[in-house]
Amino acid sequence: MSSGFKAVGKLLGAGNASTSPYQSESNILNYLQNYNTTNYDNTVQNLLNNAYSMSRNLSNSGDYTYNIDGSDEARIRAENATYQAYTDRLRPQFAQQTDDLETRLQNQGITVGSDAYNRAMSNLQNTQNNAYNQAAYQSVLNGQNAFSQSLNNSALSANFGNAAKNNYLSQIISQLQLGHSGYDNAMNIYNIRHGADSRIAANKQSNTDAQIQSGRDALGTAAQVGLMLFSDVRLKENINPVGKLDNGLTVYCFNFKNNPTPQIGLLAQEVMQINPEAVFEDENGYLLLRYDIACKMPHKE
Repeated sequence: MSSGFKAVGKLLGAGNASTSPYQSESNILNYLQNYNTTNYDNTVQNLLNNAYSMSRNLSNSGDYTYNIDGSDEARIRAENATYQAYTDRLRPQFAQQTDDLETRLQNQGITVGSDAYNRAMSNLQNTQNNAYNQAAYQSVLNGQNAFSQSLNNSALSANFGNAAKNNYLSQIISQLQLGHSGYDNAMNIYNIRHGADSRIAANKQSNTDAQIQSGRDALGTAAQVGLMLFSDVRLKENINPVGKLDNGLTVYCFNFKNNPTPQIGLLAQEVMQINPEAVFEDENGYLLLRYDIACKMPHKE
């Protein structure tokens, strides 16, 4: 029965939701289908090839630096080196000072081992020892400064190397992120088509439901007003006579178009000649019958 309701509902004009792509969908699909991505795709492919080549050379770009030498040994090395530089400069000076003092004492007639000689030499040694102590103190300061500067230089060098490596990797990543324009274009087409197909499928189902309900409503109304049913010959096919009524109307076996179920009934165009008051017209121009009136004997003047 549902197929019959569907046919009647359709004839009544029920279920008119769009079941074709919207013009905006057609326009964008036409644009995307004719959009040439060749230049973009070739450019991306070149960049991807370059990124691949760069990735193969990652081992040559150096390792990341995660720490630098800040141990006490490094500080001691810096202090010893500074102290050594001081003493290397002072020793020849002190040797020369000692020779000059001995010569001067001899010229003054002061002999080796005398009190005057020992006091003069002791004073010179004290002065030289003070210079060595000052050199040791300065070496500590300079060693610390040198060590701090070394740390700073190492940190700067490490940061520069790490930044260079990050920049190298960023270039690869940025090129890879360009993606596949052709693929994106195909996915855009799919998304639009998928959305349109889903909407069209939903509208088709909505049309079917509306037509079935409209048919049910029409038949229900027909029953309420005395079996008013579609009986227009234009809606029927496979029409074959099977008998006659007492009022002379021919009874036919037929089926409605788009509905193979066999039906028995009259033709509205013929009833119009015998009992025109039984015939009604819907808004689309199709004829309906009230069978309770159509089956009566015609009224005679």
